[in-house]
Amino acid sequence: MKVLLDTDIASCLSKINSFEIIFNLFPNSRFFIPVRVFEELKEAEELGFRFVETILKLLGEKIEITPLNGEEIRDYEEIDRIGKFGYGEKACIAICRSREDFILFSNDGYVNKKSDELGIKVYNLEDLLSLAIEEGVIKSEMDLEALITKIESWDRVLVRDKDYLRSKIKELEK
Repeated sequence: MKVLLDTDIASCLSKINSFEIIFNLFPNSRFFIPVRVFEELKEAEELGFRFVETILKLLGEKIEITPLNGEEIRDYEEIDRIGKFGYGEKACIAICRSREDFILFSNDGYVNKKSDELGIKVYNLEDLLSLAIEEGVIKSEMDLEALITKIESWDRVLVRDKDYLRSKIKELEK
């Protein structure tokens, strides 16, 4: 399987220093970011955001940059007919629609809402946390709470289904 990271997921995992979650969940997968996501990350770095360093260190080692091919460039422009997406999201969608065996990790609610219409498979942050609990990557309620705290305070993203995630890990701890 090939995993495409959108800017929001990549930046979140970088800010909370937790890329190992996805690397442990998908040990036999290859991880990619489109050129446009790389450009967005470089823009953040130029603005002084230090979290980007973690992602950039993983490039070439664990994460590869992938350009759009000709078909994907044409699709990139067509995606606006389905909805209004950011540049990074459009690049991710175009790649996932064109290439086999690609799934998208994105915490963009609109991308998740439109995933069926777009014909792509999307995991958001809560999907990944839920899967990490199921697969034993997150082993305890204490580990889960620490992650939620980091996500909400360091990335300023609200984890909406905290109660569900907490109940899920309590079930596994029994």
